[in-house]
Amino acid sequence: RSSDLTNHPLNKVKSDPQRVNEQPRQLFWEKRLQGLSASDVTDEILRTMELPKGLQGVGPGNNEETLLSAIASALHTSSAPITGQLSAAVEKNPAVWLNTMQPLCKAFIVTDEDIKKQEDRVQQVRKKLEEALMADILARAAETGDTDVDMDSETDS
Repeated sequence: RSSDLTNHPLNKVKSDPQRVNEQPRQLFWEKRLQGLSASDVTDEILRTMELPKGLQGVGPGNNEETLLSAIASALHTSSAPITGQLSAAVEKNPAVWLNTMQPLCKAFIVTDEDIKKQEDRVQQVRKKLEEALMADILARAAETGDTDVDMDSETDS
């Protein structure tokens, strides 16, 4: 004897709409980034950036290089704001209280002063870059003997 299997219209699969697109994350996955460093095209290791004093890591074996990698990864892989671990209990037992969507750092606030300092640094670096590009243009012109250098065409690109 066989039985008929039918789709019952009243059967519904329940799911949490917030978790539908969320992939599971391994706890302390940032530890896999330890010992890795960035290098340039000549395989020379680039020096590590300095993090602001307000950013402090939490969790087992945290260090500044792992924290930097975790924050860079969070900025690259998520459009959500980076706030750090908001629960104070994360310090007592990170494995229990961990928000896997945030890097392993204490909660922090970016102030208007922080933003102003960063804007000033960006302007200084842009000025240095402009000076370096101008020096390069003039050096190339001197090599080719071109005395009529069009500064606008090179710097606009």
